[in-house]
Amino acid sequence: MSSPPSPTHTPLAFDAVLIDLDGTLMDTIPDLANAANTMRRELGLSSLPQAQIATFIGKGAKNLVMRMLTVDADPASISPELFERARESYFRNLHRVNGDQSVMFDGVIPGLELMKSMGLRLAVVTNKATEFTLPLLERTGLAPYFQAVVCGDTLAHAKPHPAPMLHACSLLKSAATRSVAIGDSINDAQSARAAGCSVLAVPYGYNEGQSVQTLDVDAIVDSIEAAAHWVAAR
Repeated sequence: MSSPPSPTHTPLAFDAVLIDLDGTLMDTIPDLANAANTMRRELGLSSLPQAQIATFIGKGAKNLVMRMLTVDADPASISPELFERARESYFRNLHRVNGDQSVMFDGVIPGLELMKSMGLRLAVVTNKATEFTLPLLERTGLAPYFQAVVCGDTLAHAKPHPAPMLHACSLLKSAATRSVAIGDSINDAQSARAAGCSVLAVPYGYNEGQSVQTLDVDAIVDSIEAAAHWVAAR
């Protein structure tokens, strides 16, 4: 008697998934706002609402510091000395609270587990500095899921430049056309598009206060778990 045919498995359209951190994997605003407002108070300035600070997230720590300083001041009035005082204060205070109140969004762990079960290679691609990213991933237990981490200071260019996405693809040995990026902001969408990756957006992140409906993406998914199902269906 002949053996039954072996089951066939449709190969996935993707080999790798590149995922943003702040606003995509984790809600980090409570810690970022804590550090940013402590910085302002140390400089004799008043605190800002957390919701307002959320609109400053996405282009890295130095951009956040400058946005915090120029809410009530002309950018031309911010001397290099003042900016450095502010940057030092923000970094010092973020090291103190990094991860204290940050939480993973719903669906992150199930989504990462599903991606792992599909044999996908995973990377974090963030504009967050390495000195904050790696401890946060370790503290939250996310680090083991990722084979590569590309931070805002890993390369000469951060998102929205395509270099971080291309570097992550290289580290994961995946062609950009066989990689999908997941993020919450225009920085993620523009970086991934320029690199030649497919792009998914989650609607619950920051995106500098703008709706993700305006982004050039392949789909908007409700969670990382939904993103995993989108990839599986391709």
